[in-house]
Amino acid sequence: MDFNSSTQRHLKEINKKFESRNVNGKDILEITTYQQLNLFILKNLYDKWIYNFNSNKIKYFNYESRDVIQTSKKLMNILSNNISIDINDFGSLFQESSNDLLELVRNPKKYIKEDLIVEEWYDEEKINKRSKYYYYHKKLFDMLIHEMKTKNEVSVKSREIVRYVDAITVDTNEELITDACNFFDCSRNQLLEVEENDSEDYYKFFSMSKGDVDNLLSEAISKKNFEESMNHILNNINKSYLNKFSSNDLREFFHKIKEKRITIELKLMA
Repeated sequence: MDFNSSTQRHLKEINKKFESRNVNGKDILEITTYQQLNLFILKNLYDKWIYNFNSNKIKYFNYESRDVIQTSKKLMNILSNNISIDINDFGSLFQESSNDLLELVRNPKKYIKEDLIVEEWYDEEKINKRSKYYYYHKKLFDMLIHEMKTKNEVSVKSREIVRYVDAITVDTNEELITDACNFFDCSRNQLLEVEENDSEDYYKFFSMSKGDVDNLLSEAISKKNFEESMNHILNNINKSYLNKFSSNDLREFFHKIKEKRITIELKLMA
């Protein structure tokens, strides 16, 4: 099933509508009839801004000071009210968000965990802010906040939030599936069909459950650089594989980790 062709058909209609003016924030909220997709477009805009801001930090300033944090929040609020995207730049953003929609539908728990692991820590405000980008999964974020309060935590590291998600049953949302089927113009079976991936054999490299391995790799990919990613994996890999770096399957595994990092960075930089 070629999902990209469906995305391009929608984008063609959007291009016609915005030939003579830029896309603004209000436009994005109504750019399609599919609310989850519209929210993902805003989420990706926000994530790009955060990535750009963090990437341009220099060592001579204290970015953790209260004044800097408050000012950066105010700046983000101002920018959110002044979104202006040339239609020629909108296509890649729309494609990324469509891909995110597909990933969310196929494996909501995995997608949300990978989305949450990008931040270093969360408090109630940050969880609430993230929840606004999820039209059908707000209950899950409410449960995360409830879990924090139950444990009397003011803030927690992202890896702990991911563990909270692991303990929650994320049911299939039929409304989301119906929306996605309509958007991609496909059947339910076509939408949920996932290609077999031999790389999933990487679980054998670790002496832990598949869920824990998935969380570990998400943490590794979110590290500041590839060296930190590698060290995080090597510190947790099964000792029997530490002397097998020349094996093709292990080398392929690390190559895929590197490719995943590059893909995420390119997405945020675009």
